This record gives sequence, structure tokens and C-alpha cells, in this order.
Amino acid sequence: MTKKDEAIIPGPASPLTSLPGRPAHTYFEDRFDQQIEMVWTGHAPLDVPQTPPGYELRQFQPGDEAAYEDLFHLAFEDRGALEHTRATALDGGFFVVEHMETGRLVATCAAQHVENERHPGGGQLGWLVGDPSHSGVRLGMIVSAAVTNRLAAAGYALPYLQTNDFRFAAIAIYLKLGWRPYLFAEDMEPRWRDVYAGLGRSLTPNEGVLP
Repeated sequence: MTKKDEAIIPGPASPLTSLPGRPAHTYFEDRFDQQIEMVWTGHAPLDVPQTPPGYELRQFQPGDEAAYEDLFHLAFEDRGALEHTRATALDGGFFVVEHMETGRLVATCAAQHVENERHPGGGQLGWLVGDPSHSGVRLGMIVSAAVTNRLAAAGYALPYLQTNDFRFAAIAIYLKLGWRPYLFAEDMEPRWRDVYAGLGRSLTPNEGVLP
């Protein structure tokens, strides 16, 4: 899959687009060859926070394409992600949150079947995006918890996700839901120590998961 997060070193002006008045995230040049990963070793079902009034948690549906792309461009460069996500999402696993007053999609996350060499089982949490103009109402937590539950219900032994070192807000959500650092390469532990430091925490020896 293509990389799912902005990287850590500021680069040129953003190539991303957004609706008028809704800023796109700044583009970053990645300084690492591979992303960090997390795996989920928790117990389902997780408690999904109640969706706040004025919002609806639902599945992506035909007709959402333009609204999804507007949301997606707030966080990521578009490299055919929607087509791939629709092809790999589990049934009942492509979550979006709609702001009912405006009809905009303001959060999304998907439970996907994406196999690779490290994860032959293939259960992946992918493409967490939240509209920053709707922050503070736990929408990222809602869609991430829903996706985690869907992956667990599908029977994946070790669901995984890929992210970038600087995405502290997303990583904080994942940690609260029981996702743990996956130490699959020699540089993973020091990178995760830096991530934890950025979160004001310390990585303890039992938090990382070895292959």
C-alpha cells in the first residue's frame, strides 16, 4: 500500500486540496524508508463512544465519493486510495461519520484485508482521517474503535496498522484502544521511544510486541 501518513520533515508547499475554508494538511517529506506499525492484542468488543448529537456513524455508500475525497484531502495525497479501500474493506468495515447539518463527511476509518509478508493474515486498520474543524468530539476514537471491533469480529489473530512517527494524535487514540508498537525491525524501538517522548510518555519493556 502507499504510505498513509504525512512524514516528519517539512517539505514544499502542500499539493493537497480542500473545500473553501477547510485547510489541507501540509505536505511533508518522509525521512524513513518504512513506516512504524502497531498491532492489536486486546479483547473485543471495545466500547465505541456514543456518536454526538448532529453526527451519524454509518458505512460508506455510493454517492459518498466526492465528500470522501474532500475529507481525505485534508490529511493525505490522493493516490487512488478510495478505489483500493473499497476493494479491500470488509463488509460493514468502511466507517464514516456524517455531519448531518452540512452533509459533509468529517471522519473515516476502514477495516481492510491487506496481506503482506509481515502480516499474511491481512487484517488492517487503514486511513484514519478526521476533519480538524470538528475536533473535540471524539470522532477519531469512534471510527477507530468501530474498525478495531470489526477486525476482531472477523477473527484476525493480530490486526495491524501502519502510521508515521509524527502522528501523535492518531497514535494516542490507538494506544487508548489497546494497539501496541510492533517492533519488527532494529530501528523500531528507538523510533517508538521518540514517539512516546513526543506524547509525554515512556516506552516500557512490555509495551512493544516482537514478531
